[in-house]
Amino acid sequence: MSGFDALVISALVEAALAFLVTRTLGWESRGDFHVAAASAAATAITHPQLWAAALWAYDRFPFWQSASILESAVVVIEGVLIAWMAQLRIDRAMLASLVANSGSLAIGLWLVGPS
Repeated sequence: MSGFDALVISALVEAALAFLVTRTLGWESRGDFHVAAASAAATAITHPQLWAAALWAYDRFPFWQSASILESAVVVIEGVLIAWMAQLRIDRAMLASLVANSGSLAIGLWLVGPS
């Protein structure tokens, strides 16, 4: 899978999951669609760096340790971006980011497996 393909899939999955989290829980923000758009934008911002870091790290360190560290960093960065862009409380943005990125990671592992 190319980096671009992975980015598109990640953005779609993460936007959908962030939307579902905020819609289901009724969180106050600029709107559920803003949260989805913010999640997709945050993914577009972080994904190229994550992809490059993963290509470097997976050859040097065990997969699960490096994936955990990289994904944790992405959850925090995207959470901050979602909070800012969608005017969602930071704790809620972090949870939305965690759910969205967990889903995206699960789909990625299902499609291509661990490196």
